[in-house]
Amino acid sequence: MLSNRMRVISSVGSLLFGGAILTISLVAASQPFAYVAPAASHTSLYLNTRILPDHALYPVAMVLDRIMLLTSAREQRVLREVAFAFDRLDSATDLLQKDKSQLALVTLKKSQHYLLVANSAAQADKQTSPLTKTYLRRALRAHIKRMAQLRSRFPLEEQQAIADMLVQSTSLYTNLPTEAL
Repeated sequence: MLSNRMRVISSVGSLLFGGAILTISLVAASQPFAYVAPAASHTSLYLNTRILPDHALYPVAMVLDRIMLLTSAREQRVLREVAFAFDRLDSATDLLQKDKSQLALVTLKKSQHYLLVANSAAQADKQTSPLTKTYLRRALRAHIKRMAQLRSRFPLEEQQAIADMLVQSTSLYTNLPTEAL
């Protein structure tokens, strides 16, 4: 009888503890970067193959992305960050087509952030394979090229921010070691 009672108490305690961790993770994931993002003036619910930042379910998608990153192994995490970077880059392009340039700019900044973090983590980790480092270098080069192409599609007042991002990415790219090439 006592052991059943202890099991119930420990199970409830474990569930509460797990719930607290999940809640803290969800709150932390809702602000994954330190960007001051303008709130989407109007979120909508639409059917599409991808959920954009103006979608009502976008916060859920961000939490799922964050969970995938937190549960990934070291090198797999770096590769996921690259995938997320290009997904955000595609989202920024789609947002520009919807005339939501401010939201597209914030999404583009997130895209760049994912890629910069992935490159920094790979360079800092001695166990990252040369093949992965080469892949990251090429991904950064492709990202720079696509950002430069997108720049002219933004309003003039937002093009300077993209130019600054390009300078930052290009600087990282030129300073990356090329021994793996």
